[in-house]
Amino acid sequence: MTQQLKVPSTSRLVLEAAMQLYTTPLQQRYIESIDFSETSRIFYELKRYYPLVIDTICFRKQSIRAMLRERITQAPGQQVILLGAGLDPLSLYLLENYREQISRIIEIDNGYIEEKQRLYAAIIPEEPLIRFSRCDVTDTVLLRSKLLENGYREDLPAIIVFEGVIHYVSNEAFINTMKLFKTPNKQHLVMLDYTLSPEDVPTTFLPYHEGVLRMLETYVGAPLNVNSHADMAGIIYQLDAALENLEPMCETERKITGYNKLFHAPGEGIIEMLSFSL
Repeated sequence: MTQQLKVPSTSRLVLEAAMQLYTTPLQQRYIESIDFSETSRIFYELKRYYPLVIDTICFRKQSIRAMLRERITQAPGQQVILLGAGLDPLSLYLLENYREQISRIIEIDNGYIEEKQRLYAAIIPEEPLIRFSRCDVTDTVLLRSKLLENGYREDLPAIIVFEGVIHYVSNEAFINTMKLFKTPNKQHLVMLDYTLSPEDVPTTFLPYHEGVLRMLETYVGAPLNVNSHADMAGIIYQLDAALENLEPMCETERKITGYNKLFHAPGEGIIEMLSFSL
């Protein structure tokens, strides 16, 4: 029996909130190999007091999958770079659905990456498409070295997934990291989510929004990085990138479910989804 990996509660929150998405045999085997017993009660606290956060995490992951599906089918053979990959089994999803259309998957993170690699090895031994590397995604010198070491090719189109990460790094650090992926013809696609700043949140949703931020900031012990639409437009301008999609959570929910039950107006839902060509 595979030794279960104990995980921090932030990873528990993400994995457990999105549990309904991990339905395939490979993904279920991976989830079953993780031990959640020593994590804190943040998942339960959020589920009790701010249950919409759980739905938001699920919609976020479904949105990333939808963007991946659209991009991969447009240009087969792309590289997929998962920055701040965490413990999410997105690579397994990609293997199950797009193995023949992906040239490589590189997972980068600064924590639990070796443990995750061992869990994968027990499920899919000697899988050639996935490479793992320990690195702080804001350490651009080391990151570039690790990418090249693991087969990244600057001349081939790539999808860069930055899911659930910008909340914990500065905009300056994000910009510096993204500059590593700039191409003359903007052949790379970056996809991410970001936390909305209060100025772009409807008044009726603001107490909920601020309550979620207070709880999460208390837990992580630091302010989250929040951004307005103007802030994100400024980042795209500084990168000389091309905006592909800016999607409020109400639109994400409607795309996924066909209607709006939880989020009814732009600015509701804590986060928004964003993609741009670089």
